[in-house]
Formats: sequence, structure tokens, C-alpha cells
Amino acid sequence: MKPNQVTEHVFAVDAIALTVYLIESAEGLALVDAGFPGTMDRVSEAVRALGRREDEIRDVLLTHCHPDHASGLAEVKKATGARVWMHPADAAMVRAGRSFRPWKPGPGLRNWLFAQRVVKRSPLTYEAVDVDCEPGPGETIPVAGGVQALSTPGHTLGHLAFLWPGDGGVLFTGDVALNHGKMTLASIYEDEALGRESLRALGRLEFETACFAHGAPIVGGAAAEFRRVWG
Repeated sequence: MKPNQVTEHVFAVDAIALTVYLIESAEGLALVDAGFPGTMDRVSEAVRALGRREDEIRDVLLTHCHPDHASGLAEVKKATGARVWMHPADAAMVRAGRSFRPWKPGPGLRNWLFAQRVVKRSPLTYEAVDVDCEPGPGETIPVAGGVQALSTPGHTLGHLAFLWPGDGGVLFTGDVALNHGKMTLASIYEDEALGRESLRALGRLEFETACFAHGAPIVGGAAAEFRRVWG
């Protein structure tokens, strides 16, 4: 499976029910999110298509603990030996192999239906995995020349977005928002008010590209679009 090139050094891998991303740098490769079990097979194909090796994935940046983002982490670690970076609150969930804290659907009928039909049927547990590093809010992670860990709670307590200054600034949003034709709120929340504030905070930053776990990237003027939509 050939990855889709988003920017010069960022590649999207179509995984199972979401998109994970590869950042290519002089240091090797970094993977943003680990997907469900089986995602590593698709990542491996993408890495080989880039002419690279699995063991060049040195770091995994996890946005949060939900199973579509984290339940494939055990396979990724076994295949690559990569360091895992994650917010302490959600790292505790991954170490325990727990998928969810109490949550509520996002606003609207579509989110309510998705929560009933999909989220409630999602696995509540997965293989527990150790998390190597727990960056603090705003901390610059020594990956790909420096990636800023942005605390963006709401969808989960320990949700992180990652801002990489390369290629004009690339924001990896996790589930802070969705982008299926237009940006919308996440499908479920632990705290919707916090989630909305996280979106407004991201709009105060500068980045050209936004890479969504669910939906198409925005390439060019992404920060301005966040400000337009979220204020």
C-alpha cells in the first residue's frame, strides 16, 4: 500500500477506520497514532513503498487512548521497538489496556447514532502496553527536529494534538475535530466544553496543514480555517 503524500515529509496511511501519519526526517520515521490491531501491516507496506524499513520508525506519537488509535500499539512496538509518547492521563489507560472513560455523544443526531452503533460496540479493553515518555503541555518532543505536544482535552482527558514546524507547520489533530467535507466536532466527548475550548486554542496557533485522523487533511491555510470555523 503506497501512502498518500500530504506535504513534502508527511505521508498519510489509510488504516482501519482512520488515518495514521508518517513523518519522514533525517532522524528516521515517526508514526502518529497506532490504529487498531492489523494497522501495522498497512504501515509496513507504506514504509517499504517509501524505500524505508520498519525499524526506522523510532517514535510513536499517540493522540489518545481510544481503541481506534491505541489498540494496535502492541503490534507496532513489537515490530519497531519505537518509543511511545503520550499524555500521562491517557498513558495510564493504555498501560491498563482500557479504552474508555465515561463519555457522552457529541451534538446532533448523526453523532448520537454513531455512538450507539459504533462506539458502544467498540472493544472496552486491548493489549496493555507500556508508554515510554509523557510530555507535559507545550513540551517540545525531540522527534523529527522537534514536535510540540499540545494539550487538547475534551474528547478525552489526556488528548494531545502534535504541531510539527516542518513543511510550513503541520498539525496532527487526533480527534479534536473531524473533517468529512467540513470540520465538525468529535463524535463523543468526556467534556464537550473543554473540547470546544481546545479547538479555539488551536486556532490561535499558526500552521499551514492540518492532518485529521478521521477525514481529509487541510493543506494550506489550515490555521485560518480553524479560526473561521471555531472562532
